[in-house]
Amino acid sequence: MLQDAGWASYLAARRAALASCADADPASIGRAEQRLAAYLGLAPQDARRQARRNHLLAADAAFHDQLLGSGRIDILRTLIDQGARVPALPRTAGGSVAISLHYGPATSILPLCLARASRTGQIAAFAVIQNSHRDPAVMLSPQRQAELSAHGFPLIDLDIARLGEVGALRRALAILRAGGTALIFVDGQLPPADAKRTIACRLGRGALALADGAAWLARSANVPLLPLLVRPRHDIHGVEAMPAARAEDAARAYQALIDLAMPSDPAPWSRWAASAEHF
Repeated sequence: MLQDAGWASYLAARRAALASCADADPASIGRAEQRLAAYLGLAPQDARRQARRNHLLAADAAFHDQLLGSGRIDILRTLIDQGARVPALPRTAGGSVAISLHYGPATSILPLCLARASRTGQIAAFAVIQNSHRDPAVMLSPQRQAELSAHGFPLIDLDIARLGEVGALRRALAILRAGGTALIFVDGQLPPADAKRTIACRLGRGALALADGAAWLARSANVPLLPLLVRPRHDIHGVEAMPAARAEDAARAYQALIDLAMPSDPAPWSRWAASAEHF
C-alpha cells in the first residue's frame, strides 16, 4: 500500500511538472530542429515534431533531477523499485567506468540504480563524476548525499569544479582500483572544436567528437568501460547494459550508446538543444 501511494505521488508530480512546460524556448526548439534535420536527414515536419518532443523530454529529465536533489525519499525508492527495469550488470574482475549519455532522465535514474546496486552488494563503492562549473544545481549537497545514503542510495558525488580535475580523477582512480564503479556522462562537456584528444563518433550522417576522459580513466585504472543507457517507455525507465569494453575500444563503446539510442528515438537526447556552436 505504501509503495502504491508513493507511485501515485510520483506520477501526479511528474504529470504536473510536464503540464507546466507548454511554453517552449524558440531558440532551443530551432537548434534542435536544425540539428535533427542536418544529422538525421529528417524532413522539416518530422524534425519540428521531434524538436518539440525534445523540449518536453528535457523538462521530464529536469523534473527527475529535481526529484533526486530534493524529492521525498519514499518516492525515489518507489521510482527505482517500481519504475526502473535494471538488468544484472556484467561481472568484471575489479571496478568499472560506467558511461552513458544525457538521454531521458539518465542523470537521475542511473545514479539511483547504481547506488542501489552498491547498497545490495552487486557493485562496490559508487561515484558520479560531474562538473558544476556552469550549473551548480547538478551537484547534490553533502546533506542530501548523507540522506540518500542513510536510506539505501549510497553515492559519492565527485565535482570537478570543487575538487579540480586532478583531484576528482585521483579520487575516482582510488575508487576504481578498490573495485568500485565511477559513472561519467560522456557527452556532459563537448570538447572544443580544436581539442586534440577526443573520441570520434558517427551521428547519423554527421560526426561528433566526445571527450576521452572516461577512456583515460579506464585505461589508468586498468578497468573496463561499461556502457549503460536509460530508455524511457511511458512511466517505466529501462536500463540497458551493453557488453563491457576495454579502454582501447572506447570509440566502439561510445558508438554503441549512440547507435542504441538515436535510430529508435532521438528526441530524449538533450544534446540536440545544446548551445555548443561546434556541434
